[in-house]
Amino acid sequence: MKRITFTIVFLLSTFCVLAQNATEHKNNQKDSIKRHIIEKPVIIRDRLTFDIFHSFWMGAPSQGNFKKFNPGFNVTAMWDFTLPQQSSISFGLGLGFSYFSQYSNCLLQYDYQTGINTYYIIPENIKYKTNRIVYTNCNLPIEIRYRHRCGFKFSVGIHVGLVSGLAHRYKGPNYDGTTDVTLNYKNRDFYDKTKFSADVYARIGWKAIGVYYSYQLNKVFASGKGPNINPMSVGISISLF
Repeated sequence: MKRITFTIVFLLSTFCVLAQNATEHKNNQKDSIKRHIIEKPVIIRDRLTFDIFHSFWMGAPSQGNFKKFNPGFNVTAMWDFTLPQQSSISFGLGLGFSYFSQYSNCLLQYDYQTGINTYYIIPENIKYKTNRIVYTNCNLPIEIRYRHRCGFKFSVGIHVGLVSGLAHRYKGPNYDGTTDVTLNYKNRDFYDKTKFSADVYARIGWKAIGVYYSYQLNKVFASGKGPNINPMSVGISISLF
């Protein structure tokens, strides 16, 4: 009788130990899977991003004839700073370059009598080949990012930088109608353009592809020294890695 009792106790003890080990092994597997999901590396961290967009020039004269597509682009190289134990949220900081263009029948000129930069509307009978304004800046992008494990991402930020250039390119007949000489020039010397630039922006997308929007907070020219223009841009965003 004692032997039978001892055997039963031994079998029950062994069964409990095996069951406990199986439960612990199963829990360890679950924890490992959870850690694998949480710590799964994100390949596309938006470290190098290209934004290709069309710019609407806010404040431009209503009588001007502006083309439907004013191409521009951003190139940004940023480091992605992740938060501990919260991999969905991160911060981006780096360097960038922005290019804006405006195609229209408006010439940007400096009036030496008034000391103000103004738009001059080219007469309709003047058939020019090229007339565009180019505006560039070098900036420091700072943004907050959210990423989901499925690939969805969203970010908001600001570009703060220095205006690196403002130029006007014209190729065509003399627009004052006094001569048949063809003009071909690029004017880079504009007075009273702003030295600093700042624009807010947002991106939303999935993995490497997204939609881009930005609005420049400052005007291209100092107050009272030129047309109150500033670009608002909409386009697509591509992240390489």
